[in-house]
Order: sequence, then structure tokens, then C-alpha cells
Amino acid sequence: MATEIYRLNDDAMRRFIMDGYVTVKTDFPASFHEKVYEKTQAMFEKVGNPGNNLLPRIPELQQVFDHPAVHGALVSILGDDYYLHPHRHCHVNAPGSDDQGMHKDSLHNSRFAVDGDHRHHRTRWAMAFYYPQDTPVELGPTAIWPQSQYVNTQPSFGDDDELALAGEAGTVVIVHYDVFHRKMRNIGEKTRYMMKFLFTRMSEPQSPSWNSTDATWKPTDNPQERTWEHLWHWHLGTYENGNGQNGASKHAVSELADKLSDESESVGIDAAYQLGQAGAHAIPALMDALKNEDDAMRRNAGYGFNTIGQSAVPVLVDATRDADERVQMRSVDALGDMGLSAQEAVPALIEQLTDESEHVRSHAAEALGTTSQLSDSAVAPLVETLQDEKDLVRRNAALSLARIGSHASAAVPALSNALHDGNHFVRAFSLHALRRINTLESTEVILNYLESVRWCPSH
Repeated sequence: MATEIYRLNDDAMRRFIMDGYVTVKTDFPASFHEKVYEKTQAMFEKVGNPGNNLLPRIPELQQVFDHPAVHGALVSILGDDYYLHPHRHCHVNAPGSDDQGMHKDSLHNSRFAVDGDHRHHRTRWAMAFYYPQDTPVELGPTAIWPQSQYVNTQPSFGDDDELALAGEAGTVVIVHYDVFHRKMRNIGEKTRYMMKFLFTRMSEPQSPSWNSTDATWKPTDNPQERTWEHLWHWHLGTYENGNGQNGASKHAVSELADKLSDESESVGIDAAYQLGQAGAHAIPALMDALKNEDDAMRRNAGYGFNTIGQSAVPVLVDATRDADERVQMRSVDALGDMGLSAQEAVPALIEQLTDESEHVRSHAAEALGTTSQLSDSAVAPLVETLQDEKDLVRRNAALSLARIGSHASAAVPALSNALHDGNHFVRAFSLHALRRINTLESTEVILNYLESVRWCPSH
């Protein structure tokens, strides 16, 4: 467990929410990182890039992510029981390389989008970048656009807005999963390696997981102010659903609804949060936007519903049964992003696990992991969903059972069978679900499984 001293303080947590990154430094001796670098070189010469098998090839990397400074920062951002996701990759930047274009990582490894590149603002996913060698700008570190994590389309940032994540060997940068980033050109004489690992929030925040002494949000004059303040209170676990404080008047709702599709994405997102703060009288306008054909309107409606919270659940539940599959998916997705505020939607989400659309089923399976994690109400239906014919549906069901954790003890036999699923994410999430269930039965299943799949990386 992270000791209190290594967790972020309020100022550092505010900066992460705003800027989308935090840098920490391990205090291992230089020889430790040199060994990792040498093993990485030898690995590429012998077997090439191992992809998701990076950790078994270089087990020292686990020590990096177990380091108190790294662990403490991850706890602060993702909660005490965050999960080291099975996706990881070693990024290679050889001398003479070209610049890479700015991009966000594929949603394939996190939450699948309902519409295009729709990203979710609440921090349930993060990445960590580790350098085993000194990485000055000349060696081509990863660069990011700070404050780009809450937009869906590429902003018109310039070169001056880019931040090179340069640092000494042992530097670890934790970034919001959705921050824009790229590989910079390596004009040095040494190959640069960067180990990227993905982490997942397992429990919805109900209290701050960092060293919080001042719950007050510090105002700024930035256009993303409402987004940041909303996320601050969500991380604190103190967000009051639909409180309507400083919200728009009924007269202003129609004007804000028109702004949801503004050519400036920051204006559209801010309008969504203003509509959310307006409370219940903004719900009809947001539902119209959710059903609209305009990409920006649909995306931003979800942020508005998130801000309203519990009082918006009934209308979204009705929309999960809409004749239009796309409206169903958006409604299910919005409820899942609300998390514990949408607990009353659990029966409706369970109903959608048997929908004829695999897309509706997959989003419903995922949503149950955030909305029902405090009880066993969705365990039996999710167990049935582990038999779905579609990989993504089974994968989301396994992840949701992991999030439900100790309440999912009845799922142990089904999860034991899922350890032999043809999809590697289903296997990994099922293993973690068994670990979080933490009974004698689930532990025995884990040990038997690990004995049978034990792999020696040197042979």
C-alpha cells in the first residue's frame, strides 16, 4: 500500500485534473535502470518487441510500478484498488527517426466509443510512461499537449503548446489516457525506449484517495473551468447530483443547447456542463441532443447528463428501450458513465444484456461494472453474459465482475471457466475478478491456473 507521504497533495491533484499528467521519479540506483536498458536491448535482438508479454520478459519493470512514488500517484488518481491492465508496450525510438503525429491512443484498450472518437471525462483510465535511460529532448521523448485530454477532436494547438516529457533514467510520467501525445524525433546517437503501461480504476470514488486537506476548487479563467471543477468534485466523492448551483435559467437552456454543436469544441463542452448545472429543466434539451445526428451534440449531451446525475436517470432508462439502436447505446453509455449515481438503472441495464444488438449488449455489460459495484444484483446476469458469442461483450462482462469484486463470489465457477476463453482480455479480467473476490475458492482457482500457465521467459 502507498504510504500517505507518497500520495499527491491537493495542488498536484488539481494540476493532474487540469493538465492531464504528473511526473514522478524513482530512486533506484543508476545500475537498476542500466540493467533494464540492457535487457531491453537484448530482448529486441533475440525476440523483437514482445508486446503484452513485456513484463514477463523484463520482470524488473514491476519494481518500477511498485515503487512508492509511482504507486502513490496512481492511487491518488485511480483509487486504492486500481488495476494493472494486461495491455502494455515497449516503444522504440531509434536514432534518425521521424516525428510522429499527435494522436490519442486507440479506444480498443479502454472504453469503446459509442459515436466515433467519443471520449469520457471521468478518470477511469491512465497510462504510465517509464524511461530506462536518460531522455533529453534530443533523444526523442514522448510529447503531449497538456489540457487536451477532455476534447474529442484535435485542437488547434501550436508548437509552443507542446510539452516534451524529457527526464533522467527512472522518470515515470502518468498521463490521462485521452491526452494527445506523440513520439518526438530522435536526433541523438542512442536508441530511446519507453515502457507504456495501462491502468484502470476499479472502484467509483467515494472519498479522496490523495492527501487532501482542502476540498475547495481554485478558480481559473480557463474555458475548461466547469469540466475541471466537475471532475475535482467527482474525484473527491462529494459531487452533489443535479444540485443546479450556478446553473442556467430555463430561458438560457435553448441558447446553450444550440451551442452544443459550436465549431469550437471547448464552447460546446462548456455549454454541456452549464446545461448539466441547470438541473432537471435541461433534460429535454439534452435528450433531443442525444438523439441528434450531429456528432458534437450527441457527445456533449452525455457530459450534460453526467453533470445532472441521478435526476436524469429515469429519462435515460426510457431511452435504453428506444427503437433506434444508436439512442439505446448512447443512453446505456451515459448511465454507465454516471456510475453510482445511476444505481436505480441497474434493472434496465440488465435487461439490455440480452438485446439483439451486440453493441448495446457490450455497453450494458460495461455499464454494470460502474453502476452495480456495491451489490450482487448484476452478478448472475453477467455470469450468463460470459457465454455471449461476441468477444467484446464477454470482455466487458468479465471487467464488470472484477469491479463488483467481493460481491461476485457466486461467479467463481463461471470465472474459472472463463480463464480458458479464447480472448486474452477475458482471461485477464476474469483472473483479476477472482483475485478481487478473494475467497478460499477463488484463490485456489487462481493458484491452479497460474501453475498450469507458468512460462519461463528465458527458454
